[in-house]
Amino acid sequence: MLNVIQVGMNTADIAGSLRLYSEVFGFRNAGSQALWGEAIKIQNLGNDARTLIWWMVGAQPLFQLEFFHHSIPAQRPLHADWQPCDHGWVRLGIVVASLEASLTALARNGITPLGEVITDSKGKRVAFRDPFVGNIVEIIEETASPGDSIDTLYPRLLYATSSVASLDEALVFYRDIVGLSPTSDNSLHQPSHEALWGLAGAEAESLIIPVGSVYLEVVEYTSPLGRPRPTDYRTSDQGIVNVALGSREVEEVAAVIERLHGAGYTRNHVLREEGVIATYATDPGRELELVAFPSSFDAYLGFLPGAPFMAER
Repeated sequence: MLNVIQVGMNTADIAGSLRLYSEVFGFRNAGSQALWGEAIKIQNLGNDARTLIWWMVGAQPLFQLEFFHHSIPAQRPLHADWQPCDHGWVRLGIVVASLEASLTALARNGITPLGEVITDSKGKRVAFRDPFVGNIVEIIEETASPGDSIDTLYPRLLYATSSVASLDEALVFYRDIVGLSPTSDNSLHQPSHEALWGLAGAEAESLIIPVGSVYLEVVEYTSPLGRPRPTDYRTSDQGIVNVALGSREVEEVAAVIERLHGAGYTRNHVLREEGVIATYATDPGRELELVAFPSSFDAYLGFLPGAPFMAER
């Protein structure tokens, strides 16, 4: 069974990102690695490419935030006029135990929310722009239920949002190629929520795709019209690179990769070893990593908490 297991992000400041997601949300250190050579071919970069990787984990089992900073090729920043309707993965929704504590930590990191806190029947929410990755992050404090456990519920990723050129094409991709079950019933957001990330009055249609404990929200903006990524975009450029869908079953992921290839979609180098398979899908609006690995790899790949950061001791 496929699950959302990772959000991969290219940050301009790894230390800044680690502090931000630790202090504002409570994600924990899960270790780091460096990547080059044969393995980095999965990102469709040259043989000389290299990057530092750092992982963080929250309350969800088998889920991580993955931060990259490439030194070769040097990371290129998002365009100065980037908007959260522009195409690609643009927004994350993270659930926390206390919105007040998160706002205090944001202020400590010199970050101002994009708008006022909204309170509705589901709880409180506010959004900010990540200064290091460049995407929008919505902070959500749910209406608590009696007996809720902070340690087992927070922080957790609720959703990731992809802005696409065609919702119809996205439906075919996620349903027929990836094998998921999209619905047009968007229970995550109302049109009024667009003001949270600076798009008040925006017009859009969306799909919601439940994948384990996370929702993929796929949105087609018609006003303002979403703009495509630059034609020379590289997977080392600043921003959210992709969302990873993972499984313990290699053949399940291999079947998705085969359908991807058979339907003419672009896939990068397929990394395959005993018990492991991974590749990137890189077509616009289809930016996914597809991966399977055994549980014995969890610590090695940053899915288990490690030592706290020195600043937290």
